Amino acid sequence: MKHSTPDHRYQAVRKAIKSNGKAPKGRIEADLFALMQGGNSADEVDYAYDIYNSIFKREVMEAFLLATATPSEIHSILQVPENVTDTYEHLFFDTSVFKNELDRINYAYTYERDDFGASLKKFVIDMGKESLKIKMGRGSYVVDPQYVQDGIRSTAYLMGQMIKANPMDSRMARESLNWAKLGLKAATSVEKEDNKGDIDKISIALEKRDDTVAEKETGLKPSDIVH
Repeated sequence: MKHSTPDHRYQAVRKAIKSNGKAPKGRIEADLFALMQGGNSADEVDYAYDIYNSIFKREVMEAFLLATATPSEIHSILQVPENVTDTYEHLFFDTSVFKNELDRINYAYTYERDDFGASLKKFVIDMGKESLKIKMGRGSYVVDPQYVQDGIRSTAYLMGQMIKANPMDSRMARESLNWAKLGLKAATSVEKEDNKGDIDKISIALEKRDDTVAEKETGLKPSDIVH
């Protein structure tokens, strides 16, 4: 049976409690069933339920899951344990209900439960999970340079097409171009920094008289050393 809402397992537990029925099948569901009636549960179920009951926590977590972020990626930004994210997704935001990307877009653009959540879900659908990582990482997350370059190229193309079709305000066009230049420059700078390690290796190799020693210590073959 295909479920229509991501929190269908949670709703099934609620329905069972309301009707004085038995807990739905599954250990996690049974734990939630007990927790919602004042009983004990596994720590990850308790933690996941706490996230669900906090508007801000819930909407941030669901935005990451909507963006197909993995539990590991979520942990790197939010420090939420991976088993808690797995539990949350199982009980409260089952992403398997989305058959395709169209379903994800539709969910985000028709979401009405909370204004903050609606805004964040649209943001992640429009901008992607890397942008959400930056937004929620508060400066701690660094985007891969290649991703930046690819994004700049796509953005530049899109902006060019938009300007051709609908002449834009000159100020907006200049700002868009400046941001594109800045992003491309930043990505290029990082690439140069990454290459610095190879340059250092070559420098070390040049200081060695014996190419064999240089190869062992630097990892470079004698043929790769610049003389």
